[in-house]
Order: sequence, then C-alpha cells, then structure tokens
Amino acid sequence: MGPFNQGRVMANYQLITPWQAETWIPDGDIYSPYGRLAARPNPSGVGRITDIGRGVSLLINGSTVTENRTPSQDDLAAADQYFLGGHEYVVDQATADILIAAGYSDYLTVIP
Repeated sequence: MGPFNQGRVMANYQLITPWQAETWIPDGDIYSPYGRLAARPNPSGVGRITDIGRGVSLLINGSTVTENRTPSQDDLAAADQYFLGGHEYVVDQATADILIAAGYSDYLTVIP
C-alpha cells in the first residue's frame, strides 16, 4: 500500500451531475413545433409550458462544492475542479470524498 492511502482501498467513482427541471414558456403561438408537441397549456391561458431537464454544474474550491447552472469561463477558471452539468465523469476517491461530504453521494456510483 502506498503512503497516501493510509490502508484504505482507493476506488474510482462514476459521477453523473445533477439536473433540475426548468419550466419553459415558448412563444404564445400554440402552433410552434416545440410548444405544440411537448408543452401543455399554461393555466393562465397564455402560451404553453413544459419541464425541461437542465444540467447543473458542480464547481469545487477546496472542500466547498457550489452548484451553478450557467458557469462562465471565469467561474470555471477559478475552480479547483469542475464538472459540467449533463455529463458523466470518472472521479478519484479524494474528489468523491469531497462530493460525499457536501451531500452529493446520490450522484456517485462506485466503479467495481
């Protein structure tokens, strides 16, 4: 065993970033191709609405994990690590430990 793992079995994890349902109101034209096929009538009677899954990016600075739906290049450059929403990643034990401590264990799966 190496000096850094202190007797622990080090594992890799699959990270699937979280997502949020976003309500989107297309233009008021009920004949727009997207609104007509995917949306339901808006209760207000104007336009149509639907829920679209949007990826949530995770930015890590030290041991702090921050969610960001629309990170700028500056946000990404300032982060120690980042994982863009809507993607899958393989992360090491150290990164998994940070994510688990921050409450993101539901998005991690141990790779056998």
